[in-house]
Amino acid sequence: MNAKIFLWILTGCIFISGFHALADDISMSSAQSEYYYQVGTDAQVPFTIESSFPNTLIGTLQYSLTRHQNDGGFSISQTSTQSQSFPVAPGRSNHGLTLTSETETDYDLSLLLLYEDKGKDYAVVLPPLSVHFVSDPKKYNPQQKTVRSLTSEATKTPSSSSQMDPFTQMEQEMQQMRQQQQQLMQSFMSQSMSGSSRSSSAAQNPSQALQNNQMSSSASALQQQMMEESQQNEENKRKLADSLEKDPLIRQQASDLRKAGYNQTSGRIVPTGPDKGEVAVSFENDDGEKISVTGKAEEGKVSSLTAEKSGEIPVPLALSSNSTWNDLKDQLHNSSMVPSSGSVTRTPEETTIRQEYKSPDGRNATLSARIVNETVEEVTLQQDDAFPLFWFIGVLLVILLVVLCAGVAWWYLSTRPEENPCEECVIPPRDYHEIVNEMLSDAERAYQAGEKKEGYGMLGQALRTFISHTYGKGDALTSEEIISSSPGLILPEKEKIIEILKRSSLVEYAKEEPLDEQFFGFLSQAHDLVKYQKGED
Repeated sequence: MNAKIFLWILTGCIFISGFHALADDISMSSAQSEYYYQVGTDAQVPFTIESSFPNTLIGTLQYSLTRHQNDGGFSISQTSTQSQSFPVAPGRSNHGLTLTSETETDYDLSLLLLYEDKGKDYAVVLPPLSVHFVSDPKKYNPQQKTVRSLTSEATKTPSSSSQMDPFTQMEQEMQQMRQQQQQLMQSFMSQSMSGSSRSSSAAQNPSQALQNNQMSSSASALQQQMMEESQQNEENKRKLADSLEKDPLIRQQASDLRKAGYNQTSGRIVPTGPDKGEVAVSFENDDGEKISVTGKAEEGKVSSLTAEKSGEIPVPLALSSNSTWNDLKDQLHNSSMVPSSGSVTRTPEETTIRQEYKSPDGRNATLSARIVNETVEEVTLQQDDAFPLFWFIGVLLVILLVVLCAGVAWWYLSTRPEENPCEECVIPPRDYHEIVNEMLSDAERAYQAGEKKEGYGMLGQALRTFISHTYGKGDALTSEEIISSSPGLILPEKEKIIEILKRSSLVEYAKEEPLDEQFFGFLSQAHDLVKYQKGED
C-alpha cells in the first residue's frame, strides 16, 4: 500500500515538473549577431521563428530599425518603429528582412513578437542585430554564434483611458512625443524566404497551404508599405540635409566661431518629419574650450539656433566692436566680475546675446544685447547692488544683538553681590608632625601584627618624611640622599638617623632579620625627634 502511494506521488511530481517543458511557446533566433553586405545590393537578414502550438496564431510583430550614417561631419541617425499583425505557423519557419543602401551604412535591427495564450500576453524579444553595408564584405568575418530570443509575460494595457491616472497618461503622451521628435520612421520587412516556403508546401495539407498563402500575402503587403515609407523617409532626410547645409543662420554661426578660433568637432541632424528636424553641432578651440550649438528646423529652414558656452562666449562682429558693450564689459571687469556662462540665440528676425557674470562675493550680473540686420539695437546691463539693503539691515540687527547681550552681561556681573568665603569652610593645612606620628603608629601596629618587614619599612618612610619637611623643602627624599647629606641638608644627631635608616632598609629588603628590641628602640628615638622638633617650633 505504501509503495503504491509513493509511486502515485512520484508520478505526480514528474508530471508537474514537466508541465512547463511541454507547454506551448514561440521563440525567435538568428544565426549570428552581425551581418555584412555589399553596398547597393538587396540584402536579406535571416531570422527563424519556432512555434510549438498545433495551430497558427495571429500575433503582433513590432520591429525597430536604426540607421547610422556620417555625412560630411554631420552624424545622421534615423530610427523607425512599426507594428503589424503577423501569423505564426506551427513548427519552424524561416523569414528575412530586406535591406539596401547605396552608401556605406550601419543598421541596428530589433524584433519583438507579441502573442496571447490562455488569456495571458507574452513578448518574444530578439536581441538587436547589427547590419553593415560595406564596399568589400570579404574583409569581415563575423562570428557564427546563434542569437536567441527571450520570452516573458507582457503586461496588458488598460482598455479604457479613463481608468488610467491622468498624470501617468500625460507623461506617456509626452514620452511618445519626445521619441517621435528624436526618431525618423524607416523600416523594411520582407516576405518569408521563398526556398523554405517551397520545400515545406509540398508536405502540407490544403489547410496549411491556405494559411501559408495568407502569410505570404500579408508579408508582401507589409514589405511594399515599408519600402514606400523608407523611400519617402530617405527623400525627406536628403532634402532636409541639403536645406540645412545652405541655411544662413547655420552658416553665420559657423563663420563667427571659426573666426574666433573654434573648429567643428561633431555634427548631427535628426529629421523628425517632412522638412522638420533638429540640429546639434559641437565646436572646440585649441585650448579645449567647447561650444554647443543646438537648433530646430521647420519647413526646411532653421527657426532658432542657440550657441552656449561656459565662461565668455564669442559674439558677432557687430557687437564686439560696439562701444557701449565694451564699456559695460570693462565696468564689470573693474568690479571684479568674471564671465560665468554665455549664449547667442539666432532667429530669422534677430540675434540675442546673454553674457552672465559673477563676483567673488556672490553678486550676479547679466549683460544682454539685441542685433537686427547686423545693427546693434539694444545693450542692457542688470546686476545686483554693491551692498544690498537687506544685507545692511541684517548686519545692523546682528550688531544690536551683540551690544544688547554685552550690556545684559555687564549689568548682571556689576550688580551681583560679592560672595565672601566663610571662614568655617577654609580647611587649614595639616601639621606634618601629625602626619609623621600617624605613620609611626601605623608602623608599630604592622610590626605587632606580625608584619615586621613592613613595620621597618613604614618606620623608615616616616623618618624620611619628617626630615624632608623639617630640614628640607618638603620634597620626597630617599634614604641614600639623606645618608649622603644632599646639598642644603643639615641634620642634628646624624649618626642616630643614619643608623635607623640603614637598619630599616636592610630588614625591609630581607638582608637582616628583624629584632624586637631594636625596632622598638628605633621607634622611641623617632618619637623623641618629632617631639623635640615640635617643641622648638
